[in-house]
Amino acid sequence: MPQKPQIELLSSIHRKRLFFTLVLIFLISFPVMVFYTAGYRIDLENDEQTIVTTGGIYITTDKSEVEVYLDDVQVERLRLFRSAYYIQNIAAGSHRMVVQRPDLITWVKVLPVDAYMVTEAAAFNMPAIPQVRPITKYVTATGTAIYLGADETTIEIFNTATTTVPIFFTESKRTTSYQSNKEYEFVSSLFASSSTSSRSVFTLISEEERFRFATSTVSAEEGSTSVPSIIERNNVRLVTRLQDIFAVWQGPDRSIPHYYCVTAGDATTTALRYGQHVADAVTVFAQSTTTPLIVVGDRLCRPEIKLNHLRKDVYFYDFFPNSSDLVLLQLVDGLYVTEIDDRAWQNVQQIYAGTDFQVIVENNIIYVKDGLNYFEIITTLNVK
Repeated sequence: MPQKPQIELLSSIHRKRLFFTLVLIFLISFPVMVFYTAGYRIDLENDEQTIVTTGGIYITTDKSEVEVYLDDVQVERLRLFRSAYYIQNIAAGSHRMVVQRPDLITWVKVLPVDAYMVTEAAAFNMPAIPQVRPITKYVTATGTAIYLGADETTIEIFNTATTTVPIFFTESKRTTSYQSNKEYEFVSSLFASSSTSSRSVFTLISEEERFRFATSTVSAEEGSTSVPSIIERNNVRLVTRLQDIFAVWQGPDRSIPHYYCVTAGDATTTALRYGQHVADAVTVFAQSTTTPLIVVGDRLCRPEIKLNHLRKDVYFYDFFPNSSDLVLLQLVDGLYVTEIDDRAWQNVQQIYAGTDFQVIVENNIIYVKDGLNYFEIITTLNVK
């Protein structure tokens, strides 16, 4: 009959030795853990400084399956969530972040990293080739868009853009076999009732201002309907002034987005960390008595940020669908998306090329009328 295993207790002297060994390990490792979590690292490759301080970068992306690079080194398997990356152990200083994918426009930003702090950023990547969903007057029984009396070469939008859905071309102009498209009726009515204009918004607003001064009995609400009304989302208001557009913070100081703010310092340091344009803006608001800097802890926050419209006339502007950090701009040569975050620079990406078209954003959908053609701009690509 097999004997049961006998488990004997440790002797008193062995228990004491084990206890003091564990205490010793704890006393040695505890300072190391505190040292590590505080952001200090040992750098044996640094001849001037063996112990360096580090910070982190938390970056969100609007696309999945993208490649993220930190100072030209690809970041591997550090995705915290499906659309966010947390990169730690980054030496204090300026670092170049790149988010890319072959079929997307590359996003690049140089960000300052402080010791013991996490720097936030939000990348965006629009399709490298514009993507559209045609909205035609007639569709098949299954809902496929139909171009009557045409082929692909006669529809100009397909010279510079691709479609995300099946489409059908027929030389015939007969409509008896097809169904009327209710979406077409809805979208065409949007453009018919809109106040979109082929003239620069700067010109329209300038004329509106002169009209108000010349006619004292006309209130601001009774002015030209071509001038954009107040556009605001999540406490950010888009304002046109002279020949520029600004994103103006309207909410409480404590909730201001991080990219409006800089770490307190002199103008030279601010310029090196964030760009000369940011340093100049901070100086202007620091001296202003009407729109002063917003002080949040040890940060100095500008109440507004000027948008980059590539020094071109703007014919339309609005927030990008489902975002208060990105803005749509219709310029003389196409439709663009720009970020409000101007640290280092503002990324500006074209989503549709054209010189004579109209844009409407309705229910977070970007509709375009180009000639007689209506379509939706698609900004999300599926990875096969």
